Amino acid sequence: MRSNTESGIRHKVETGHIDIRFLLQDGLIRFEVEDDGVGRVKALKIESTQKSRHRSMATSNPRDRLQFLNKKLKKKIRLEIIDLKDKSGQGCGTRVEFGIPVKK
Repeated sequence: MRSNTESGIRHKVETGHIDIRFLLQDGLIRFEVEDDGVGRVKALKIESTQKSRHRSMATSNPRDRLQFLNKKLKKKIRLEIIDLKDKSGQGCGTRVEFGIPVKK
């Protein structure tokens, strides 16, 4: 299954990079995945012009599962997808941040 990150890298002319970070911050284990791809908006435009029936479930299913899990948790699991932009406002990558609460 392709992720949004992979789609943005796939459409780059030059070699793309993906950075993965793990942090312990504010009572959360944070996972961050950041790429320097073309951005989700441009990737969607490119993919919509191609004759593909692929519908990415990379973010819809996990969001549904997290919503269900968060109903039972006091401290919530966090998922955020951030579109990165350059100085001119053009898409220049994506960062996905995922935070899981840590019991102390």
